Amino acid sequence: MRLKCDLLQCCFASTTSDTLSKDDIFPDDVIQPRGISFSYWILSQATNNFNKLNCLGNIGLKNLYYGKLRDGCEIAVERLSNDKRQIFQQFLNEILVSNILPHKNLVTFCSYAFHHEEFLVAHEYLPNGTLAAYLECEHNKCTLSLLTRMEIAIDIANALTYIHKHGIIHHNIHSSNVLLHKNLSAKVAGLHLSRKLPASVHATTIVSISSDLARTCVYIDPEYVSHGRVSAKNDVYSFGVVLCDLISSKLAKNWEGCDQESIAVLLGIHIENQALDKVLDPRTGFQSDHKIMQMMTEIANLALKCMKFPQELRPNMEQVLDILNCKRQERYKAIEAFRIFDYADLRNATKQFLRDRILGEGGFGCVFYGKLEDGREVAIKHFHNMRENSLKQFMNEIEILRFLHHKNLVSLYGRSSGDRNELLLVYEYVPSGTVSTHLHGGKIEKLPWLTRLNIAIETATALAYLHDSGIIHRDVKGSNILLDETFSVKVADFGLSRSQPDYVTHVSTAPVGTNAYMDPEYIQTGRVSFKSDVYSFGVVLFELISSRPAFWREVPRGEAVGLAKFAIIKVLSNRLKELVDPDIGYDSDKSVTEMVTAVAELAFQCVQCPKELRPSMKHVLETLEGIKKGSWGFNQIT
Repeated sequence: MRLKCDLLQCCFASTTSDTLSKDDIFPDDVIQPRGISFSYWILSQATNNFNKLNCLGNIGLKNLYYGKLRDGCEIAVERLSNDKRQIFQQFLNEILVSNILPHKNLVTFCSYAFHHEEFLVAHEYLPNGTLAAYLECEHNKCTLSLLTRMEIAIDIANALTYIHKHGIIHHNIHSSNVLLHKNLSAKVAGLHLSRKLPASVHATTIVSISSDLARTCVYIDPEYVSHGRVSAKNDVYSFGVVLCDLISSKLAKNWEGCDQESIAVLLGIHIENQALDKVLDPRTGFQSDHKIMQMMTEIANLALKCMKFPQELRPNMEQVLDILNCKRQERYKAIEAFRIFDYADLRNATKQFLRDRILGEGGFGCVFYGKLEDGREVAIKHFHNMRENSLKQFMNEIEILRFLHHKNLVSLYGRSSGDRNELLLVYEYVPSGTVSTHLHGGKIEKLPWLTRLNIAIETATALAYLHDSGIIHRDVKGSNILLDETFSVKVADFGLSRSQPDYVTHVSTAPVGTNAYMDPEYIQTGRVSFKSDVYSFGVVLFELISSRPAFWREVPRGEAVGLAKFAIIKVLSNRLKELVDPDIGYDSDKSVTEMVTAVAELAFQCVQCPKELRPSMKHVLETLEGIKKGSWGFNQIT
């Protein structure tokens, strides 16, 4: 295989004045095309003769195929089967920009081939597909964090800034032309409509150039469609729409009202009416974290600036990139508020880890009440030792709670320094103890029914947020549900938590957790999934209904009884009254009777086996909220 520069030179001669050529981009003595021409048969063999099973989809007139070369290199092959001159010129554009302007955020060109009237372009294969497909895929099980969204935006802005500096307009920016790598870094593709401004005109100056209009869609600058005004600001407009995709997790064309108004007008209305919550993806956590809301609002405002009219009012891509980099730095600083505490300060805060200050004990160690010098009350988890399991749980909690923020998750303030080989984590202090303490403590006044229902709803809210973030808690139980002074929930203890990528159904791992709450399928197979948390939450619901512990021994025979099994028997035999705590008004209040019955049926569904019969946490949350409002009764659940 050898370079086909002579073939490319021949092709340049056939282009019209407004298409690209090698000389337009770089002088001959600077760089030459580096593409390798594979034979048609090599690319055909790599794609299994363009088998339908290898087809990755269609983009305009191009079919895209997955291929694998003999050396194991994975490629994506664009196949064009149109003999029109325009399509041929677009084919050349794709080769030229990809090949002559290499950049880490532009899809890497691999090879090309000609066969009769077919044109083939092969480029690197990116396994996560397009940004559009990623956002549309079941509304994305594993949601993108705010930082990931910003990194994707910065990658796209980097690519556009780079080609604009060389006088090239992409001319076709939309989420289907942004490809995602394994680590979700972004690369811009779809360069076949790219064009070069005349050498005498700066790339950011508006000029009129005769050209066929790109297909009209929500991403295309309306000024270009109506007046044919071509400039780098066309790309800026399109990038603004991509930002709208990123903050909403759905394509802008699917926004409500987009068929009547432009996306710029719709976004402006939402900003003006302070109603951005209608379009922002709630799984980013903006509803419970004002810093995330502030950051998302600023990105929305930047998107609006990119879509301003006339074009002269828009920033250029270099300015957009600077703004995004600053915002990313601000977000990292917010995360870095996580503090490293001196061991001596934590020792003083707990009065030398006085036993009277112990809030709770477990297999990992003890949790102590403490008061810092700045007056903040804290809970300090002191791990027993530096063994591998302890260190793993210690790091796990840091990894999860540093980057996930929600009003129903306990906040992590920091950790101890490593100078004494002591593992200490510092959390917010949640003063009213655990759900288990209130249900089984004996001496504490019993919780009323509506408080229990609110606890269930807020716990479900926290778990749904975790699942949307790709996290399985793995240790959901009453003693890990903390209550503040108003009995609002703070879910705690993430030492056993695991991430589950959106492309797998479960994670295989040695079963860990508290037996009475553990999914039987997980215990038997070692396969943990989001539905394992649903099972554990079902047991918690039965606890809230019955005030019974998850496990007890019958007196006088001492037989072991699990709450889940006990509750299932009562539900199936229509003896729910024998399960329900008589002090919550089940017999005396009709509305309580209906709500408790509905929650019991929901809990029954949560502990079903096999796990496929269980609802998702999102559905559980919606059902609980409906039960509270009186709009979701027992019959609807069954």
